[in-house]
Amino acid sequence: MTVSVEEGPLIATIRASGTLNPVRSVTIGTGVSGMIRELTVDFNDRVKQGQVIAKIDPREFQAKFDQAQANYDLALRNHQYNERLMKEGFISEQALITTDAALKATLGAVNLAKKSLDDTTIRSPVDGVVVKRSVEVGQTVAASLQSPEIFIIARNLAEMQVETSIDESDVGRITEGQAATFTVDAFPGRIFKGKVKQVRKSPVNIQNVVTYTVLISADNPDLKLLPGMTANARIVVEEHEKVLKITNAALRFRMPVDKNAKPATATNKDSPKPAPRSPGGMSNYRSVYVLEGTEGNAKPVRKAFRLGLSDGEYSEILPLKKDQPNELKVGDQVIVGIEGSKTDAPNNTQRSGPRMF
Repeated sequence: MTVSVEEGPLIATIRASGTLNPVRSVTIGTGVSGMIRELTVDFNDRVKQGQVIAKIDPREFQAKFDQAQANYDLALRNHQYNERLMKEGFISEQALITTDAALKATLGAVNLAKKSLDDTTIRSPVDGVVVKRSVEVGQTVAASLQSPEIFIIARNLAEMQVETSIDESDVGRITEGQAATFTVDAFPGRIFKGKVKQVRKSPVNIQNVVTYTVLISADNPDLKLLPGMTANARIVVEEHEKVLKITNAALRFRMPVDKNAKPATATNKDSPKPAPRSPGGMSNYRSVYVLEGTEGNAKPVRKAFRLGLSDGEYSEILPLKKDQPNELKVGDQVIVGIEGSKTDAPNNTQRSGPRMF
C-alpha cells in the first residue's frame, strides 16, 4: 500500500475547548440585607441604565432613617440654643464645641441611614439584557462579607468571547491577532470565525496540570450564540500556502526485517542505505521507503528528509540541508503498509492434533 507525495497548503492549529461568555457582563448585588419584596424584570428582559429592577423590604431601613433624622433635629436645636447663649455670655466656648460635634455626628448617621434606605431600591447600572436571575420574591438576601448575586446583565450579546484553556506546552505558540475558528454543538456543521484577543498570563493549576486562559473573539450579530455554550476551538498558529507534504501514516511505517538478507557491504548494491543520523541529536529527521522502477520491477528505496510544519494528519517535507534539493518529489509513491504481511511469529502456529506426552 502506498500514498503519493503531495503539494499544497498546510495549516498548523491548536485545538482547545472553552465556554462562550459575553464580553461585558455586570453582576448586580445589594449592599443591604433583607427580604426581596419585588422583582420588576426577568430572564431575557432588556433593561436601561437607572431602571428599577428589584426592591428590598424598606421598613427596617425607613425606621432607622427616621430615628437618625430625629436625633439630628434635636442636635441642631441644642446647637442653635447654645449659640444664642454663647453670644450673651452665659456658657463657655467648650459647650458650643461639644454641641457642634454632636450635630456633625448625627448628620453622618442621617446620611448613612439614607444610603441604606436608597439601597433597598436596586437599579440597573448599565443598558443590557438580563441573562441570569438568582432570587425569588420573598427570599431573604444577606449582605455580610460579600454582596449576594441577584442579577447578571450582559451589556451586548452581539459581542461574545470564547474562554479556552491552553496547555503550557502550546501557549508559547499563541499570540494576539491569530485567526481562529470554533464550533458549538447547538449548530452542527456551522463554523464560526474569530481572533485571539488576549493571552492571560495568570496560570491555572488543576491537579498539577498548568493551563493558561486564551480569549477568542466571537461576533454574534444574529444572537444565535448563547452564554455558557461549549465551544470547540482551533487556533491557527502557522500556515504555509504551498509545500511538499506527506501523510503521517508513512512516517510510522517500518520495513520488516529479512533475517535471510545479506549484510550491507560495499559490493552489495541491492541493500538499502541506512538512514542518516540526526545532526546534533535533532529529532526532526525522518526517512520513508519510496517505490522506484517499473511497475513489475519496483523496489523500495529509503529516502531521508527533515520534518517541517505538521497539522496532525500531514507533515511538511524539507531537504536534509537548506542548500540541497529534496530527495522526494510530487507523485512519489511512499509505502505505508504491506498487503498480506503476517505479524505472528513462526513458532506461534497451532498444532492440528492433541499433544502427546
